[in-house]
Amino acid sequence: MSLDKQKTPVEPASTTIATRHFGEIAVREDQIITFTPGLLGFSDLHRYILIEHGQDSPFLWLQCVDDTDLAFVVIDPVYVLSDYQIGPINGVKKELDVQNLQDLKVLVILTIPSGRPREMTANLMGPLLVNLANRRGKQLVLENSPYSHKHPVLPA
Repeated sequence: MSLDKQKTPVEPASTTIATRHFGEIAVREDQIITFTPGLLGFSDLHRYILIEHGQDSPFLWLQCVDDTDLAFVVIDPVYVLSDYQIGPINGVKKELDVQNLQDLKVLVILTIPSGRPREMTANLMGPLLVNLANRRGKQLVLENSPYSHKHPVLPA
């Protein structure tokens, strides 16, 4: 007689990190996005997670796991510029092993001056591409771009 054992789903390994903006949060291994070779100015920091800013907010936080004091506010660039285009990305799609274009998320980093949130800008010249399927990411540098690294987010 055979007894069928039901397999209990195995929870991904998790760790708790103490962040500056969010306090202590649990981070599962399957949440971590690895940026290779890292972000501009932070080449030695590779692991990040995305945290929603609010339920209906277009803003996200890119929280660094390797340096928990570091977090960036990011947004899908279409909220900033509806016709935003990054150009051909065949090499990046291959590098990030993108199998399905719907798995590719494009984000840009915002700069929000202290006490002057209406003056926030978006770095449209350095978009972040994330393959949501395998959690691999890369920051591009758009050379000869019509975009600015300080594109105003809100109308003047």
